[in-house]
Amino acid sequence: MTPTQFYFPYFFALDKFNKALSPFGLSSHLTYDDKTKMPNDLVITKKSLFKSMPTLLTIPFGATLMVHNDNLLYWSTDYDTLDIKQIQLSNLTDTIQTKNQKISLLQFSLGHNKFDTDLDLTDFVTYIRKEDLKYDQDYYEKFVLVFINKADINIVPFNWFNKSGGDYGYVWPATAQFDKEKNNLYGQGMRMADFSITIDKACL
Repeated sequence: MTPTQFYFPYFFALDKFNKALSPFGLSSHLTYDDKTKMPNDLVITKKSLFKSMPTLLTIPFGATLMVHNDNLLYWSTDYDTLDIKQIQLSNLTDTIQTKNQKISLLQFSLGHNKFDTDLDLTDFVTYIRKEDLKYDQDYYEKFVLVFINKADINIVPFNWFNKSGGDYGYVWPATAQFDKEKNNLYGQGMRMADFSITIDKACL
């Protein structure tokens, strides 16, 4: 099973995220907007009994994130674009080692593609809207599942969601976990029920 993903701030459990940070001597807390009382940022600091510690890293509102091996990955998406950052956690208290790559899906076809990357991505999966995805019905959504394993990127139309019609800007998939043994995708989404679907083995 791939690591737990968090969609900040909507699908986010601070205690669960801090448990993932704890082995690296790190902790996190939220900052809030004075007017809306909604979270503004996720702030990562050195783990300490003291309440006030210097900020090491700030995660912005709307990011999807996960801890994988000794890296923190967080990303945002737009049409045909994945903007992902990789932060090494094992030495974050000493120095910030960041890798950032903005990946355009326009250069790839559906299915498996090779691409150049310095990121250490294994068994990574997320959702991205792909503008040129074609369906017979105009009201279908245009999400693809993007699987990345090292230098291989696999783009699979998310037909299960797209063909339901969706509700653009109101309903969308957010977090994903993938079970390679069962080919099952487990997800959460905005204003939709949690879901579990089997991905056709031929697509993987």
